[in-house]
Amino acid sequence: MKKILRIAAVLVSLVALASQAAPPPPAPISSIIVMPWDLNQNQNLPRELKAQGFSHATVYLNWSDIESRKGQYEFAQYHRHLDAIVNGGLSLLLVIDMGGRPYKDETGQLVPNMSTVPQWITTAHPDMAMRNFSGEPSWQPDFTDASIRKYADPFIAQTVDHFSKRYPGKVLGYAIGLQEEHEIKYGQMGYQWRDYKESTQDAFAKKYNAKQPIINYNNHIAAGVPKAEPLLHAHKEFRETRLQEATCAYANVIRSKGAEAIGYFAETFTSHDAIYATGVVEKLAPCIDIAVIDFNFYDGYGLVADPDVLPTLANYMGSLGYKKVMVGAYGERWEAAKKTPELIPVIQQAVAQSLAQPHVMGYEIGGFHHQAGGGPLAGLQLNKLHARIAKSGSAVTTGSERRVRIGILGSTTNFHVWHGEKSAGRNTHRDALFASYKILSSEPGMQVHVIGEKNLLSDDPIIGQLDAILVPHQAAMPQSIKAKLTTYWKNGGALIQDMRLGEFDANGKPTFDWMHEVFGIANIEWKNRNGVFLIDGKVYRLKPSKRLYTNYASMAPRPGYKVLAREPLQRENHGIMVRGERTLAFGFMPQLVEDETRDAWRKLFVREISNMANSNTSASK
Repeated sequence: MKKILRIAAVLVSLVALASQAAPPPPAPISSIIVMPWDLNQNQNLPRELKAQGFSHATVYLNWSDIESRKGQYEFAQYHRHLDAIVNGGLSLLLVIDMGGRPYKDETGQLVPNMSTVPQWITTAHPDMAMRNFSGEPSWQPDFTDASIRKYADPFIAQTVDHFSKRYPGKVLGYAIGLQEEHEIKYGQMGYQWRDYKESTQDAFAKKYNAKQPIINYNNHIAAGVPKAEPLLHAHKEFRETRLQEATCAYANVIRSKGAEAIGYFAETFTSHDAIYATGVVEKLAPCIDIAVIDFNFYDGYGLVADPDVLPTLANYMGSLGYKKVMVGAYGERWEAAKKTPELIPVIQQAVAQSLAQPHVMGYEIGGFHHQAGGGPLAGLQLNKLHARIAKSGSAVTTGSERRVRIGILGSTTNFHVWHGEKSAGRNTHRDALFASYKILSSEPGMQVHVIGEKNLLSDDPIIGQLDAILVPHQAAMPQSIKAKLTTYWKNGGALIQDMRLGEFDANGKPTFDWMHEVFGIANIEWKNRNGVFLIDGKVYRLKPSKRLYTNYASMAPRPGYKVLAREPLQRENHGIMVRGERTLAFGFMPQLVEDETRDAWRKLFVREISNMANSNTSASK
């Protein structure tokens, strides 16, 4: 009997241990943007959204509403709507709108000559507005201006304090809204960067002994050498540092009230549909408690039904050190085109993939007119989505095989230089980066991290944990990043490029260098024709493609390196893949091939990267 009791006790202990080892994952935060006119049109909206599967509502708080008179804070106008949301079963995500966005009344109509910045501020401080390079004032306040900061700090403190006390435990956090799109980045109007105010010009001149450059041109890599700008990188760092300082100062005010600071970031690693200074995302992890990375499924050229963008960006945010990340899926462009139903399954897939990452805590939906009931958002089926995520999250992983860890470098400098790139009617640099992540992250034997310049420059521990780093078509790169990559290689890491690594410097000046010494490249010849290559006794064919813009580069190796893919009818020592002991250079972008040979090239891309990483892992044991 005692033996039976002991066995029963052991079983009970094992069951208890198993339940402790695999607790059910918390339900994801699911928020939707709710505007006053939404609630005016449908008073039952919060309950409908709750029934549909949303847990939070994102609401904007206008500075001009709360402090319409200097030093007098009035919050009652928000109580009716926020009370209804909370009483309807939803919690809140509150955006503190200080960006000067054009003001809309409760019916959604624009009010002439009004913005979300109080009029008494603009009247008392007419020079507080940012100015474009033509000297014209914008609607955006300059938040480095002392006169703005001394008013903004108490406004934030009063707002956070009031709503945290009125809705205890119901406010996820407070977002810092610095400009029209409420994202932590500078704004743009027709590519006229709004930081040319006299005081800003003076600050730049004091630091660099020169005027700020006017960046208003497009570079097309297929056309050859870009227009080099000697102060391009200095300008980038100057603007981002100022924005970082202002953002962190406001975040500290929010944190001083015991609340969490939220930052919104547009899709980075792109051009037309994001703001120029998106590199600031790499500088704000210490100041932001919850980061929201968003995408409106539009790339500046057209609608993009791509479910892989948000998961890729979410992965990048985790590599940068953001502990809590949400993804934002917005549909205003699709709404305008009356194609929202086509977008719903894309959003569902993007959200599900993003939530599979441990640091992604939830998502936000916005830009839709019909938000509940029988509208298109009903197709999201959030309850089923959450149930599926919970089930997959609680599954026990079996097997102990180590996955190789691949870093994919996304250089914000590269996208700064090539901000207007559209040689293929798209941004080729962006496509190469995103395709690399999509292909490699789907491999069960690989653990992929999209890393940034910050990770290299700060000697982030994540770098030492990587078996290999892939640099996918990052053609413009600071010398400091090249030096860090070289150090990583010298310390035993494997390096892979898919062509043109750092061929231009941080200001767009040609370097005529793909890190030749590291990758063992003796010379390069560009080919704009069909190619036939022999790889491990198998024939591969490569056709010219606009997306590849120049087809391929035929490379000759240095002593100690070998050609893996040579052209049988060409010179023996030339080919499109050169391998060293811990290096691999492609002379084209196999992940972007679109014709009938696509699958073969992608399998080769995965195989060679896997071989490089695995051989490096074996050698390090």
